[in-house]
Amino acid sequence: MYTSPQNTHVSYRLLSGWVFFGFLAATNAGAGRIPGTPAYHAPSDVSAGEALGVLAQDCDWLPGESVGTNAPACAVTTWDPDGPGPQAELLVVGGDFTVAGDIFANKIAAWDGSAWHPLGSGMSGADYPRVYALTAYNGELIAGGLFTTAGGVTCNYIARWNGSAWQPLGSGMNNAVCALVVCNGELTAGGYFTTAGGVTCNRIARWNGGAWQPLGSGMNSGVYALTVYNGELIAGGNFTTAGGVTCNYIARWNGSAWEPLGSGIAGANPHVSALSVYNGELIVGGGFSTAGGEQCRMIARWNGSAWQPVGGEMNDHVLALTVYNGELIAGGVFGNAGGVTCSRIARWNGGAWQPLGLGMNNWVLDLTVHNGELIAGGYFTTAGGYVSCYWARWACDVTCDLDADGDVDEDDFWILVSAFGTCTGEPGFLFEADFDGDGCITLFDYGRWLQCYVDTNGRDFVPPIVRPAQAVPVDTGRVADRDD
Repeated sequence: MYTSPQNTHVSYRLLSGWVFFGFLAATNAGAGRIPGTPAYHAPSDVSAGEALGVLAQDCDWLPGESVGTNAPACAVTTWDPDGPGPQAELLVVGGDFTVAGDIFANKIAAWDGSAWHPLGSGMSGADYPRVYALTAYNGELIAGGLFTTAGGVTCNYIARWNGSAWQPLGSGMNNAVCALVVCNGELTAGGYFTTAGGVTCNRIARWNGGAWQPLGSGMNSGVYALTVYNGELIAGGNFTTAGGVTCNYIARWNGSAWEPLGSGIAGANPHVSALSVYNGELIVGGGFSTAGGEQCRMIARWNGSAWQPVGGEMNDHVLALTVYNGELIAGGVFGNAGGVTCSRIARWNGGAWQPLGLGMNNWVLDLTVHNGELIAGGYFTTAGGYVSCYWARWACDVTCDLDADGDVDEDDFWILVSAFGTCTGEPGFLFEADFDGDGCITLFDYGRWLQCYVDTNGRDFVPPIVRPAQAVPVDTGRVADRDD
């Protein structure tokens, strides 16, 4: 599984000339409130538990709402064709297939929420062509894998899609690309290759928009996973040295040189297959028994200075990691997580592993989040007991009746406000209120609640307390600091 930072979308909902930010400036968003604002107190008829925003959710794998692919899905990601424009974000799936739903889609296809679409004529060339990795860079979709043409154009092992045609990135690589991520404005690719754009780049290279460049002397074996942690590029795989330095299967690039993460990982045939970030820690999945000398079977966490286990061990390989609804999601080959039966997929809430329904009947290879749903791709053909050919969607039906009193009203609004502005791992964060699953309670979640209110009551909702809108700097959709 190859993770990349997700785009954050900020929605502004105007209400009769007033802006939600203005309203929040006069209230409190729990522990994440704007500095200088008074403490929020729930209405007297809302219990303490309700004030913490206990949401009713019914989560499960969705039954086959559409036909999947005809062969395994190895990579899943999201891509917005027009960035902040009106077009909806797409789910993109890559793998070994030639059909998606009822259309021909050679190794790659896009899902718009109701139907599959091909991306040109897809990929071909090489023996057993397939797509292993996907991400977005400079507004374009990037695909890496084992192929030599994309859309009929020579694109050696990596290609970019601009919405209408495939194009190469320089002369490409001389072998498979297995992982992609964007770090510090550059696209980084990892895999089995030893040249990129004709330049020696051992198993890892960066693209600055015009040319490929090496990262030091690279690795001595394959790179399978990439992510960004604390502003640094992290690479995992089957290597034991990076830049000539001993880095057992995982390494970090500080901008000029490779460095180890402690003593790395170890075990029988060890390797790192998946990387993600959760609660401010780097999460590493793969095939290993120890990390930094600590017993951490198949999954471990790095806090910046030391390795620790993530709950109990897994009984087999972890191949994919992501974050959904404030929880860490792991997928792979395992059937047990922390002593709990979890068939190929499990969730970690910070204290314990739990299953996601009945799980899958075969390996999970990649994970992402799209339109508030958890997306899995892999070798499986059933998910939650439903036929689900090589891809599946896990979703939660969420009620906006937050205090469960049978009405959607002002009291529910105050409960939402108590969590507004917080993110995963912060005091007051409520994963149940994170409707879009991006890890933060933002204006997008507020908009979801507003729509639920309108759908339920048939009329617009106007906040009970407002103040004139004031300019508030916004970056990631969270409430920004401001001076009254």
